[in-house]
Parts: sequence; C-alpha cells; structure tokens
Amino acid sequence: MKTYFKTFARTFAHNKARLISVILMVLVSIGFSAGIGMATDKMDLALDNVYRDSNVSDLIVKSTRETGFSEAELNALSARYEGRMEKGGSLEFKDAAMDITTVQESYGGLETKMHIRFDGVGEGITRVYFSDMSPTEHVINRLEVLEECPRPEELGSDVYDIWAERGTEQLRAYPLGTVFGADIDIEADTPFGPISQQRSMQFFLRGTVFNPLHMAIRDDVSFLFTREDGEQDLLESIFYLCDPDLIPAVNDVYIAAEREDGLVMGGDYKQHAEQEKAEIEKLLTQDGTCDAEVLTLFENFSFRTFREYADKIEGIGYVMMTVFLLVTLLIVLSTMTRFLDEDRAQLACLSTLGYSPFRIISKYLLFAFIGTFIGAFGGYFAGMGLAYVVYINFTWNYELPAYPPQVSLRFYFIVSAVIVVATMLATLFAGLKKTSECPASQLRPRAPRAGKKVLFEYIPAFWNRLSFKYKSSLRNVLRYKMRFFMTVIAGMASTALVLAGLAVLDCCLFQDIGTAAMIGVSVLVVLFAAMLNFIVIYTLTNINISERERELATLMVLGYHEREVTAYVYREIYITGSVGIILGLPFGALLCLFIFDLLSFGSLPGIGWYVWVCAPLLSLLFTFLVTLMLSPKITHIRMNESLKAIE
Repeated sequence: MKTYFKTFARTFAHNKARLISVILMVLVSIGFSAGIGMATDKMDLALDNVYRDSNVSDLIVKSTRETGFSEAELNALSARYEGRMEKGGSLEFKDAAMDITTVQESYGGLETKMHIRFDGVGEGITRVYFSDMSPTEHVINRLEVLEECPRPEELGSDVYDIWAERGTEQLRAYPLGTVFGADIDIEADTPFGPISQQRSMQFFLRGTVFNPLHMAIRDDVSFLFTREDGEQDLLESIFYLCDPDLIPAVNDVYIAAEREDGLVMGGDYKQHAEQEKAEIEKLLTQDGTCDAEVLTLFENFSFRTFREYADKIEGIGYVMMTVFLLVTLLIVLSTMTRFLDEDRAQLACLSTLGYSPFRIISKYLLFAFIGTFIGAFGGYFAGMGLAYVVYINFTWNYELPAYPPQVSLRFYFIVSAVIVVATMLATLFAGLKKTSECPASQLRPRAPRAGKKVLFEYIPAFWNRLSFKYKSSLRNVLRYKMRFFMTVIAGMASTALVLAGLAVLDCCLFQDIGTAAMIGVSVLVVLFAAMLNFIVIYTLTNINISERERELATLMVLGYHEREVTAYVYREIYITGSVGIILGLPFGALLCLFIFDLLSFGSLPGIGWYVWVCAPLLSLLFTFLVTLMLSPKITHIRMNESLKAIE
C-alpha cells in the first residue's frame, strides 16, 4: 500500500488540468450558493442590529381623532406597557401650511383650530414630530445625532430648537443654523363668542438626526400624501420639535413589546406582534368603536421591504443553488469517470496483484476530495466577497449599519457538505463499477463502438444533401450517446442559468421593477452563471479532446491539416452545444417562471426580446472562446505516443 500511495503525487502532477476544472467548478458553485445565503443572513443580522441598538418600537398607536388620545386612553396604555412606552405626536402639511384641531387648556379645554404657515421650509410634504424630550433622550426609536451646531447666544428664549432628518435622495437637506419662521392663526368658539389670536414663532435648526424607522433612502411609500384631487405626493422634509410646551396633541404612542429570542420579523415575531395589536385595539375600544390605528413593523416601509428583499434573494439563492449543484455534480462525475477510464489498465493490474476495490479507488477518492476541498475552501472566500457586495448594493436604497461582524456559515456548510458528499459518492460509484469488471477485459484494448445508422440517415432528403465531413460529425455526435446527453444537459442547464439571470436583470433594470440593489444582485447572478457556463463548456470540450487523441493523431498521420483537424472536433462541439442551447431556452423559461413566482414580480411576456437573443449568444461566445483556448491542445498532440497507446 505504501508503494501505491507514492503514485499520488505523480497522479496530481499528470492531471493538473483535470484538478483545476474540479476546483473551479466547485468554487463557483459554492461561492455563489454560499454567498447568496451569507448575504441573506447578513441582511437579517443588520436589521436585527438596528432593531435592538435603536430599540425600535414594535408597535405605533396613532389616534384617528384630531384632538389625539384622551388622558384615560394614555393611562390604559401606560398601565399595560409601563416603562416600554413613549408619547409623542406627528403632523403633516403641504407647501408649508397646515390646519389642525387641538384642545387648548388656556381656553378652558375647548377645541381650537390653528392654521400654521412656515417660512423657509419650501414646497412639498413636510412631517413634524413633536416630543417632550431632546433627540438624545429617546429610549424607544433612539435618534442618532449626525450633525449638531452650537446655539448662538443672541437667540432669545422665544426661538425654539428644531432638528431635521438627514438629507437623502428623497428627503431635502437643510443647512445647519437655518432659522425658520412660523405664523399661527388660532380660532376658538367660546361661550363668550369666537376668539382669534395670531402668533409668530421662530425655530433654529440645531442639527440633523437619523431615525431608524426611516432607513429607506428613496421611494418610501409610507411618505405618500394624498391630495384633495386624489393625486399623491412624496414627503420631502422631516423635522423633530423637541419641546414639551409645543406639543399640540398626543396622537402617537410608541411601544416596545417584550423582546424574545430570534431575529426581528422572523419566526413567531409576526404572530406575537399581531397578538399585541389585537390587545391594544381591544383596550382602546369604547362603545364598539376604536379611535386608533395600530401599526406593526410590517407596516413600516423600511423594515418590511428590507426583509422582503432578504427573502427574495434567499429564494433566488435556493433556485440557483439547485441548478448550480446539479451542473457541478454532472461535470465532476464526467471528469472522474473519464479519469477512471484512462486508468483501466492500471486498475486491472492492481486488481490482479490483490488490491481490494476500495484500496484501488482510494487514490481517485482522494483526488476528488482534494479538488473538492480546495474548491470549497476558495468558495468560502468567494462567498464572503459576494455577500459583502450584495450587502453594499443595498446601501443604494437603505441607510444601513456597518457590515455585521457575526460569522454566518449555515449556508456554506450545507452547500459544501452536499458537494463533498455527492462528489465522493459519485466517484465511489464510478470506481466500484470499473473495478468490478474482469481484469483481463480491462487489459485488452476497448473494442470500438459498433457503427450503425443514426437517426438522420433515415431522412434521405436531408442526409444526402450533407457533405462527408458533416455526415462524419453527426455520426460521431450521436454515436457516443452518454457523452452527448451529458454535454447537452450541462449546456442546457448553464444556458438556462444565464437566461434566468438576464431575465431578472431585465425586469429590474429596463422595466423599472425592483431597486438599484436588486439590479446589482441580478448582475452578480448573470456573472456567476456566465462563469459556470464557461467552465462547463471548457471542461466538457477538454474531456472530449482527451478522449480522442488517438483518433486525432490518426487524422494527422493521414495528412489532415491542423485547421481540418480542429474543425473536425469543433463541428461536433458546436452541434452538441447548439442542441444544449436550444433546449436550454425552454428550461430557462420554466426557471424564470419559478423565480418570478418567488420574487412576486416579472413575467415571461415582459422579458425583452434581447434577453432571448443574448442568452444563447453568450453561450455560443463562450464555446468559441473555449475552442480558441484549446486549439493548441489539438495541434500539439504527439502523434507517435498517441498511436502507440493501448487505446
């Protein structure tokens, strides 16, 4: 056995191209599958970090009455959520003006109507949050102060501090130190007749803050404001007025429910939130009417859409992972089967010397394991890089925390284990099948496959019009059915992957469905699918040439020129590849349907015609590049050694 193991190093040295093919196949498959899975986990962890670090409210209770919550309602909520509740208010207005109804103690508790006009805010929808504490004092929905400027001493006490949400693609940015003016008209009907009052106020922009509930940078539909004509405008400015004397009415209550283990918005979180929502609605219902609306995090645009994107990416990952793994296993099986075929005589000799079948194939198992292990090791780093790129892509749409440092290896271990186990089992099965043959038959040259008519020969109108070289190519393609079907299946699957990636990219980019982040993810899918396509074509073509060195050497001895010999091989490659591409289009269409169903957007009729053209053209381009790369291998075949080979 010691002598047998000495041949391992020689085996690896003589099969470097084969080893590299296995490594690259495994690396691309695990790198993509694990990377997508890691990205999903990182997105979930990032959302959970924001949720816990900022103590984001699980529920927001909004009064539907213009006068806000009553004292009794606030006491009832406080009794249930003591220490886990904060009061506040929010108002929205259009083009620097708004009308509100409130209760003024100065007028004996009577309802008053106020008309407020702001100066310097600009047009568009503006939201103002009212609170009785400074931004740094919030315990629930902690505001992060991004910038702050000192308050000038010359400002009087009648100038109030105000804070602005940071500027984004959607929200307007304001220079720090800006002073806004506001004119307020107050009207009230009292027992002594109507009362009207006019006031002027000023607000000093003290700084900018980040509210975790507003992570989205653009297209936040929760900022929609419906006009009287039914059209909708997006909110453009958010201010925080933190002064107990300026709260017109408490119409918002923020509640942090009891925190349980597990990620936010995952597992049983939704059920728990819905239960709390029902309890609050029951608590605030009087005479069969509830004058409040309870919102969970699933109604928050930023949290909901970010979580949905994580689910969509995970769905894409599962689908693509399945196809990637199938293609990888098919190619690895083809590679190892060919490896064992080349060593038929050696297997027979070892069997004759008394080596057991398992001891004989242990070398090939080790070869497959090392190639798979190196590919899996490289796939980890490729996956980490892919996960980081996916995460960074979402900074185009969300204000995200730093890349989560938590290690997430769930997907990596699952995919790696499947690849390693399946590869070893495939190699073991192929090896046991070879070693079960009679040594005497293995030592003899393999009998040429019997020639017989192929399908096209039964169609004289087609067959008789072909020249000899094309007849020869078609016979060779259909003569080795197993090699033909494996090549077609691999080409079909890789073409389908490219088509699916381009289809998702088309929906996101050219049909304006999705976001910049999803466009980036789609590009990555296309790149990895294209890499797999290229490696598949290269590996199968390389195996095809290796299997036929004796045949090609014979053609050279008979006087065929190098161009004729390469054309002899490449005609078969293009024929087989074209069949795989043609069959890959309907398979890709089914894959697209499945992905569109997972993503809840896109449709086959909506895919641009250029996608159906680009996918097969890319596969043909890769085939052409592979033929260019492998041309030297054909032209540099050593005729003497090939013709003297036993096969």
